[in-house]
Amino acid sequence: MRRVFPSRLLTALTCLIVVLVTTPERSQGSEAADGLTAEEKESIQKAKDPEDQLKRYLDIANERLKIVLSASSKNDHESAEKAVLGYRTAVSGAEDAVATLQSSGKETRKPMAALFKAVKRYNLVLLQALEKAPEDSRRHIQAAYEVSSRVQDGLSIQMEKMEKKQK
Repeated sequence: MRRVFPSRLLTALTCLIVVLVTTPERSQGSEAADGLTAEEKESIQKAKDPEDQLKRYLDIANERLKIVLSASSKNDHESAEKAVLGYRTAVSGAEDAVATLQSSGKETRKPMAALFKAVKRYNLVLLQALEKAPEDSRRHIQAAYEVSSRVQDGLSIQMEKMEKKQK
């Protein structure tokens, strides 16, 4: 009988070490790493609870969305790419804030609805912009749309489950 367990354990430990070693660099990296400024990161860290973090992430997403649209219409690819990175980070961070609320056992209906409404609006704006954008700028808008569409789909499923449990 061959023992496979030690090799799997070794693989798991190696992955864990890689994550632990690279995570501090990622969280302390420059704006280029995640698209957020040092002030934005500090603001998020200072947030008292996940609901405050959610609000701050949504503020950042709104600002980055404006920059994505403006830069894309001007064919400013460098600014658009940076803004998309920040937008994706902010939308994913907002999703994580709602997940943190869920895991804490707090009521999540209102924050979840706020995120759903915001992401739905973002997606509408992005789709409208996609129709008007120059061909070579569409990839930036599509990249922003991908993450917010994924978040919207996930929230929609979660909200449906919540409604079914209440009935």
